[in-house]
Amino acid sequence: MQKRRTDVLTKIRTDMEEGFRKATSLLVNVGVFASPSSGDLGIPENLSSPELLRELHSLGIEIVFYSSGGGDFASTSGFGDLIEKNGHRVTDDHRYVRERVERKDCVLLGSEVSDIDFFLSGVFSVTPCSAPLDLRMVSSYVSNFDGEAVFNELGNLIVNSKSRG
Repeated sequence: MQKRRTDVLTKIRTDMEEGFRKATSLLVNVGVFASPSSGDLGIPENLSSPELLRELHSLGIEIVFYSSGGGDFASTSGFGDLIEKNGHRVTDDHRYVRERVERKDCVLLGSEVSDIDFFLSGVFSVTPCSAPLDLRMVSSYVSNFDGEAVFNELGNLIVNSKSRG
C-alpha cells in the first residue's frame, strides 16, 4: 500500500488560513509603514487600509500598532483617527504587546530586528520583503510587499479567512 503524500503548499496554506481564522488580535510594528508601499495587490475586491480597520473591528479583531514612534504614526498615517474610532490601539508599551503574543491567538506583522523575540514566541508572524534577513529567517511568512501594501495584504488574508470559516 502506498502512503498518501500531502502537497506541501496545500499544508502551508491550510495552516496559514487556520491561524488567520483563529486570530483575535493583529500586532503591527509601525516600522512597517516606514518603507514606501511597494505596489498594489491588484485585486479590486481587496479592502483598503481604512476599510480593513473597520472590517477587522467588526470581526472582533483588535489591531495593536506598536513601537516607540507610535504616536507620530497615528497622527501622520492618514487613518490615525480610524484607529481610535474602531477601538484599536497605538502603544509603545512592550509589556502590553508581549501579553498579546503570549496568548497565541494573534498574528504579528513586524519589520525590525527587535521583533525577533516576538517572532520566536510561536505566533504566526509576517514580514515585509524589505525586513532584515534575520527577521525574515524566523518569520512564518515573508510578503512580496512593503509599507502599507503588506498591511493590506495581511489584513485581507485575515478577513477572507474569517469569512470562509
